[in-house]
Amino acid sequence: MDRARLLTVLAVIVTLMMATGVSAQPADTTVGTGTVPVPDELTVTTPFPGVAVEPGDQVSFALTIASPERADVALAVDGIPEGWRASFSGGGFEIDRVTAGPGLQPEASLDVNVPAEAGEGSHDLTVTATADGETVEVPLSVRVSEQAGGDVTLTPDFPGLRTSAGEAATFNLELNNATPSDMQFELSSSGPAGWDVIAQPSGEAQASTILVAAGSTETVTVEATSPAQVESDQYPISVQATAGDTEVSAEMIVEIVGSFSLELSTPDQRLNTEVTVGISSTIDLLVTNTGTAPLQGVEMSATPPGDWEVTFEQPTIPNIPPGEAVVATATINPSDQAIAGDYVIDFSATHEEVDEGQLQIRTTVNPSTVWGFVGIGLIALTLAALALVFRRFGRR
Repeated sequence: MDRARLLTVLAVIVTLMMATGVSAQPADTTVGTGTVPVPDELTVTTPFPGVAVEPGDQVSFALTIASPERADVALAVDGIPEGWRASFSGGGFEIDRVTAGPGLQPEASLDVNVPAEAGEGSHDLTVTATADGETVEVPLSVRVSEQAGGDVTLTPDFPGLRTSAGEAATFNLELNNATPSDMQFELSSSGPAGWDVIAQPSGEAQASTILVAAGSTETVTVEATSPAQVESDQYPISVQATAGDTEVSAEMIVEIVGSFSLELSTPDQRLNTEVTVGISSTIDLLVTNTGTAPLQGVEMSATPPGDWEVTFEQPTIPNIPPGEAVVATATINPSDQAIAGDYVIDFSATHEEVDEGQLQIRTTVNPSTVWGFVGIGLIALTLAALALVFRRFGRR
């Protein structure tokens, strides 16, 4: 056969193959963007044919059904122990049949509920799939064990935090569900009286429940805010996560670091006083601890006008508890040369942890009483002299 005739024969063969839809590719069926091989017979598969479960829990077997031809496949299960319950589900419904075929590989689930009183041991089940006279059996095993369910844990990232009074301390806790079932947890929290403690799923404000899938971990955020005037100390914070009969909790500590601040004023809020030259005068000042930590060793001082003297009965106040006040009495001695008028005295209360408290008192100077007595004496002498003159010259 010459070359021209060979090419002609090959062209005819290719044309016939294209016309009859013959392909050299395997007999696959495309589903979505993937290719699913078409089986030669009815098949039912599950990735985990043997599982362990705690008494009182539910276990689910994922089933994939495939058929070479489109068919209705009936599902059944045998070997269910007395008191147990088993059912098939798919698409959100309880089912007993599925449709399988080229391009269709439905996924169903066998859900087995194990009663709480079930004893430990293994139980063999059999799933049967029937379509057009063809039957497939899939053996399954359920082992009941008290240790099979896994644990739920709630673990904080830090067991304790330090913050100032009135500020929030934020904890992140890992809620781990190591059980074979999804769990919906209700979150709750508590703290000392007057505290604002909020527990919620991370990134979800106002939510109080959290869904944790089987074998997964979710983050819970806890924010604890103390009252503004709470004393320096360590305070317990408690968080609980509850799902049915399962409850886990975590305990944390918030350490309040005291804040330091003070205020200097007068008991009657007056900012003026009067003094007299040559006479000592006193004024009461009020030193208030407006912080949340004790103030120890508060130094009192004053800056008076030149040649004046100001002293304190107690130059150093040993201790002022949070929220309390102490009276500091100052003695003012104006200069002997001071003339009548208004002067300013700057008073200060100083502590190493805070900015000093300052107060200005306007001080009015009255003339010395000595000059008053001198004036009275001069007037008396003048009157006496006049009386003597009148007596002497009055007889003439």
